[in-house]
Amino acid sequence: MKLKIGEIARRSGVRPSTIRYYVGEGLLPRPEKINEKMAFYDEVCIDKLRAIQELKEKRYFPLYLIKNILRRMDEGLSLPEAEMVENAVFGSKDSIGRGLVNRQAFLEATGMTEKELRQAEKLGILIPYTTGADEPIYNDDDVRVGRDGIKQLSRLGTDLGELSFMVQQGKKIVEKEMALRRKIVAGKSTRENILITSELTRIGNFYRDYILRRLFQKQVEQNIQKSLKKSKTKAANIRRQK
Repeated sequence: MKLKIGEIARRSGVRPSTIRYYVGEGLLPRPEKINEKMAFYDEVCIDKLRAIQELKEKRYFPLYLIKNILRRMDEGLSLPEAEMVENAVFGSKDSIGRGLVNRQAFLEATGMTEKELRQAEKLGILIPYTTGADEPIYNDDDVRVGRDGIKQLSRLGTDLGELSFMVQQGKKIVEKEMALRRKIVAGKSTRENILITSELTRIGNFYRDYILRRLFQKQVEQNIQKSLKKSKTKAANIRRQK
């Protein structure tokens, strides 16, 4: 059924100017133009607009993610199914949207200066949760990294540039993980792809943390053993000298 934009706006609760903006961004199908002043929209736009508002206002998903979710819905998935990958990557359904703050609130919560924040973002050691219409948006993880990580390291006299190796190595890990995912989902249906990707994301988040923690622990153990061995050798040399 074809409807005028006024009817679409009335039934969806979204202003005509916003509807036109979503059309321009590719989130809604273009209307069928009768003439320069009259156009008719597919009734499917109403459901899409409701989904957009749900994802934007309650879930705080940026438009590019919403566009991807809508694309999956066009392929026959339900909204929860279409959201699944984004939920796995950006956080659990219950936690999305909580603790989100703008730039000024982030600086107040972390104690970081504007200069420190700009440097951290330029180096890639702090990556905002998402980018809003006017400025970056930060979540609880960003605040913890800024307050308990970057700010504390700065107070200890650490040059933040020395942390860039984490970003460089992290990008390599992510590239390998993406290549592995592409290999696993090759030839799968859209629904299978989403389910597998969500599970791989969950496993990857756990396994990545596990490997790094274990590698760090083993390195500390080796350092302790070397230190003890040196102390033992030094004590033995002192005894011999006596």
